[in-house]
Amino acid sequence: MDVKYQIFVSSTFEDLKDERRAVIEAILNLGHIPVGMEVFQANDETQWTYIKNRIDESDYYVVIVAERYGSEQDGKSYTQMEYEYAIEKGVPTVAFLLDGEARKLLPQHKVEYDKRDKIEAFRQLCQQKLVRFWKNPDDLSGKVAMTLVEQMRSKPRTGWVKGDAVPSAAVLNELAALSEEKRQLQAQVDKLSASTELTIPIDVKYRIDQMQMTTVSSFIEGFDVEDDTPDLLEVFLNISNLVARGAESWEVEQRLGTHYPQVTNTYEAVINLSAELAAHKLMDVSRHPSKTGHTKVYTLTDYGKDFAMYAVHYQVHSSQSDFEK
Repeated sequence: MDVKYQIFVSSTFEDLKDERRAVIEAILNLGHIPVGMEVFQANDETQWTYIKNRIDESDYYVVIVAERYGSEQDGKSYTQMEYEYAIEKGVPTVAFLLDGEARKLLPQHKVEYDKRDKIEAFRQLCQQKLVRFWKNPDDLSGKVAMTLVEQMRSKPRTGWVKGDAVPSAAVLNELAALSEEKRQLQAQVDKLSASTELTIPIDVKYRIDQMQMTTVSSFIEGFDVEDDTPDLLEVFLNISNLVARGAESWEVEQRLGTHYPQVTNTYEAVINLSAELAAHKLMDVSRHPSKTGHTKVYTLTDYGKDFAMYAVHYQVHSSQSDFEK
């Protein structure tokens, strides 16, 4: 699933326009979502709450620090307040501090000399967590991109996904129903398997014998003569729980390929196998609309579901009888 992360980018604004532009472009090039509130002149409690909400919904937090401390509230800059809040909320944070040599060359109008002590204190605070040093906008953008990739790999977050990539309520309900039906079927199988009094109908016993005598190599290509070729009953039982409620062609192909990797053409194998099982009144094939037109859906008939339980019971007790002998 394609996950997009939201990255909160914090900094002072007027002195770091070029740097912010480079960082935001780097985040966009990674395919993620940059968010920044320092351009929003926060000066009351309602606006600060709004900023905190944006940090709460972000996956990662980046702060860029140069030589300005920024606007303050109660003696602390909003940039520092944002940084401390992100740490408090457990948002992975990375601080990008201007390199020592670059600080010496910075134009005077980008330096708040009267707040040097607060700037130094904030830099020391940042260095208690993950920190990187930068010299210019290009250097900064490259280090932001590289560091964010490392963070996403080592500290994966929830992120955002497209609405159509998330299972709908109907799909989730269907999965719940499938899970419940599987549980019920398994309970019936367990009950039948544990019962020594169960009488298997004559027609079911006859069909079991017929399917055990039918090797699938006659209609599925890939089995060599020296292979222990499976019979039709074995293959049916290997896919019966998958198609009990309904399965698309690719799902049945995948199941066959897992159990029988020697099958050379799983697509053709599914078609031929479904025809054999339909002849035994065990499987139905229907066409359902899909994004590409229509797709085939394979489903056990009611008789097929009963037959599967009888067959499992028969195999269990046959194995027990052989062991006792």
